[in-house]
Amino acid sequence: MYMITFKLIGSCGSVTDPNNVRDLLTAHFAPADGIEHVTATADPGDDRIDLVLFSLADSEAEAMLTARAACLRALERAPELIAWRLSDGAAGDGPGTR
Repeated sequence: MYMITFKLIGSCGSVTDPNNVRDLLTAHFAPADGIEHVTATADPGDDRIDLVLFSLADSEAEAMLTARAACLRALERAPELIAWRLSDGAAGDGPGTR
């Protein structure tokens, strides 16, 4: 399992509760994405949500690519998330455990 982190950047007027954003994202994840768990946190009034995804994959690179694709797909499909985008700083956080 690999831990992947992303930052979502949003704008005022969009869904801002991290748990709601997480739920909207995960509703669009598919079993083939291999994402086992997602957490979302933000400071009050912040326009950024920090995501941590735990992904089953054969490598960290595969976990990163699959998780990024799943997030982008969810952002495209969930109209409530139209004001959110992935930051370019998405990265994996070291070796996963299998």
